[in-house]
Amino acid sequence: MSAESGNIARMRAFVEQVHEGGRVELIDDFLHADFRNRSAKNGQPDDRRGVVAVTRALHTAFAGLEVEIVHCVETGDVVATHKIYRGRHVGEWLGTPPSGQDADFRVMDFVRMRDGRFAEHWSVLGPLTAGIPEEPA
Repeated sequence: MSAESGNIARMRAFVEQVHEGGRVELIDDFLHADFRNRSAKNGQPDDRRGVVAVTRALHTAFAGLEVEIVHCVETGDVVATHKIYRGRHVGEWLGTPPSGQDADFRVMDFVRMRDGRFAEHWSVLGPLTAGIPEEPA
């Protein structure tokens, strides 16, 4: 078995410390100054500020947030991760009102690395599962 690459180790550290841990003060250590999120939604900043906003939104929406990295692979200068985000849904998440129940969603991310930092990002978010309030009949 080969040792984990530096880029994969950086991605794992980012997920653990920033997304799961909520340590937005570390974002500048992981992202290039000219970082661009190619999947930013309309009205969302596509730079470091957007990453700060998403991280804060995650921790507002999900109490006890945990992030499981299912797969993390690298090809060339791109690191791809398949992750599951889990927590108690206590705040609005992407327009879904809080349910108070345990919930999860999956994310597939692709990050182009440059000099050990994130330079570009693309993602696909799966639907929020479990804990979604049922609509009245």
